[in-house]
Amino acid sequence: MNIKTSAITGLTAITLAASSSLAFADSNTSNSAQQATVTSQAQGMYSAVHLLDAPVYAKGNDNDAIGEVKDVLLGNGMQIRSFVVETKGKFGVLGGKSYVVSPDQLTVRTKATGKATEPDYRIELNMTRNELGKEPVYSDSWWTNAQNQADQAWQDTKSATSSAWTKVKNTTSNIVNGTQNKADDAADATSNAAHKAGNKMSNAADAAGDKASNAANDASNKVDNATDNN
Repeated sequence: MNIKTSAITGLTAITLAASSSLAFADSNTSNSAQQATVTSQAQGMYSAVHLLDAPVYAKGNDNDAIGEVKDVLLGNGMQIRSFVVETKGKFGVLGGKSYVVSPDQLTVRTKATGKATEPDYRIELNMTRNELGKEPVYSDSWWTNAQNQADQAWQDTKSATSSAWTKVKNTTSNIVNGTQNKADDAADATSNAAHKAGNKMSNAADAAGDKASNAANDASNKVDNATDNN
């Protein structure tokens, strides 16, 4: 075999190998596409770790992610307050502006994976790329203002809750005390009625005893008088 034939043979082998690799890749891609079922149904629980860096898609553009989730912001009650979305800058890489998006402005979709503890998320905004640009920019000034507002709202909620609890407690106490007073009054009334009934029975017994005693005395006197006459 000469050098030319060897080169052609080698090139053919490389071409076949490349074709096989492409076919294998296409097959894997097809299988992955079939397995990566996406659902928007409520999952019951989500992983904050896997929400971070999840790709974000704008409304009307389902194929090209405009950025990623940079941060998840929590309130005092540890509930999710906002998502921070970092957009792509020049040349399609991250490094653009970051915007604050509330949870009701997006949908979290879950892709089926082999491990429940390693979910794969896809974030879909309910707004276009231009509409996202009108949302608050994530910055130190925004953070300070939002933090102060959230803290004030938290204090107001605690104050209102405490006031409501005090009112409920006082109302309950009044009801209990009122019920106790009524029960005491009822007991006193029952006791008084019992005393009155007892007194009436005692008086009736005394009267009956007196009548019986008088009758016995009369009978005895009659017997004595009859004996004396005889």
